[in-house]
Parts: sequence; structure tokens; C-alpha cells
Amino acid sequence: MPSTSLPPNVLLIRLSAIGDIVMASGLPSSIKRAMPNAKVTWLIEPAYADMVRHHSQVDEVICWPKSTWQKLASKKRYFALLKAIWHFRSELRAQGFTLAIDAQGLLKSAFLAWLSGAKERIGFVSKEHSHALLTHAIDKPVSTMISSEYRALAKWLGTSDYVLDIQISYNANQNALASLQRLNITSPYIALAPFTTRPQKHWPLAHWLSLINELRKLTSAPIAVLGGPGDECEAQALSFSESDVHCLAGHTSLPESIAIIKHCAVLIGVDTGLTHIGTAFSIPTVALFGSTCPYTETDSPYTQVLYRNLACAPCRRKPTCKGAYSCMREIEPTHVISAIRGYL
Repeated sequence: MPSTSLPPNVLLIRLSAIGDIVMASGLPSSIKRAMPNAKVTWLIEPAYADMVRHHSQVDEVICWPKSTWQKLASKKRYFALLKAIWHFRSELRAQGFTLAIDAQGLLKSAFLAWLSGAKERIGFVSKEHSHALLTHAIDKPVSTMISSEYRALAKWLGTSDYVLDIQISYNANQNALASLQRLNITSPYIALAPFTTRPQKHWPLAHWLSLINELRKLTSAPIAVLGGPGDECEAQALSFSESDVHCLAGHTSLPESIAIIKHCAVLIGVDTGLTHIGTAFSIPTVALFGSTCPYTETDSPYTQVLYRNLACAPCRRKPTCKGAYSCMREIEPTHVISAIRGYL
């Protein structure tokens, strides 16, 4: 437990990415349950700020000027970089943080916790040895429970209650509904989240096409394919296969995509942030895991995880299958249909 000699003013550091922010979204509420008078400030990368800006338990959002620092470093303007870091340090320390929680567990996040000037700094024991910059370090638990590491942080604070908490703005919700209306996507509709950053986490395109074909045999519900701007071409390939399949990848912002998931009847996706949002909203969700450790226990009774426990899995970032990605390929479209049949 942190000391209580000073009013609780907490800096929560989880800089990225979508899925990890979803998993950490229960921490602000946990902090305030443990310290009812606490002020909670979330330090985050600008691209993800809207994910937490409307969180009812987050009092303030500070964006880490990552791109500015990177540009200065790439141009070898080291004096200007040090000046920018010192300026950001001054901004953080002016806030008077008493506790910094490094929920990322990397050297950069621990450095920011140290930079904040908070007397107490908690985080994880790290392979990067970033815990040297912390005052308290805990081991990441080995668990099949969703958000297990963030639940461990909540437990350290003194509370066992932990609930994923994703909130969206009124404008994002209205924009999402307008996008659906323009495409004549009516409820109930199915949302797909096929895209993620690593190829070993992808489900084969042929499987997605087969799944859409099988879905059309069961339901005429519209299908919305979600993703970022870089996913648009592949999303278009899926939307050409059957009628009433719509590509929204690259056409909706991140908050709008979250709102679209909130209103869908069923969500099917790989191990990516948008899929975890379905679990946070207790939407019927089928999550396809392969190269990463799956969570099999969630707070939602509507999430089903499909996973092939192969000898080489989970390989995480170091696949040994030479591009075969059997862990994902062996999850058949029929398995997905069986998982969601009751919801259709």
C-alpha cells in the first residue's frame, strides 16, 4: 500500500496500445476505491488519448510528446531533446504527483514515472530492469484471467474489485451511428475485427471469406469490417465476397469504432484491441488466439476464446513455424460458427 502522508495525487502511466489500454481501463476505478479522494491523471500517447479522455474516473489526461522527442533524436538535436525532456519534467512535477503507477513495465514508462517526481512509484519487475527506477516492483502474475497484471496492481493498492471500463463521448457515438445509417447497416449487425500488428496473430483471409459465407447461410444481418487506415484494402477484399458486408476500416476513428462495437450484436476478432473492447462491453464475442497467451477467464459470460494449444504456442514475437502460423490456421470457420450460433 502507498503511504497516506500526502493527499493522493496519482499518475497512471499506460502509453499504448489499444488492447493494453482496454485491459488497464479498470485501474482508475480501482485507484479511487482504494483512495476515495485521489486525483487520477492518465499519461498516454496522443493517438490513444480519446480512449481515456471520457473515463468518469480519470480527472486529467496528459499526452506524452513521443513524436517530438523521436524527431529531435533522429535529427541528432540532442541538446534540444534534453531541453524538451526537461520542460516535460517541469510540467509533470508542477502537478505534485504523490504516486506514479507504471502499468506498462518498460524502461520508457518507468523513466516517465521517475521524471514525474512522485515519491512512490510502483510497477512491474521488467526484463529491461526498468524497476530500478521504481520504489516498489511486483512480478507479473502467470494467469489465464483477463487483465491479470493490472488486477495485481489493484490488489497492491488494496482493492480486489476490478472491472474493465471503456467509455466513449456523445459525439463519437453519434458519428458512429451516422456512419452506420449512411451504409444502411441496421441492427442487429455483426462486427469483425480481423486486423492486428503481427502476422502470426492474423487469421487466414480464406478463413474469413469462408466464415462470411457460412454466416450468410444463417443470418441476413449486416456485417461491418473494422480496422485502421492501413487495413482498408484487406477489409475491402472481405466486403466484396457477400452482400451487405461493409468496409469501415479506415473510415471511422478509433472512438467511433469502439461505439460501433458497443452497438453490435456479435463481435468476431483476433487478438487485437477492438476484440477486447467487445469483452469490456459484455458483447457476445469470439476471440481467436494463436501466438499469444489467451485469457480464458473474463468478467463477461459472453466471451468465448478459441485457441489451439500447439507445442510451439505461444511463440509471441518469435514464431518458429516459418510463416505457417498453424495455431491460427487450425481454428476453422466451423469452430467460430459453433461458438456464435446461439447468439445468431
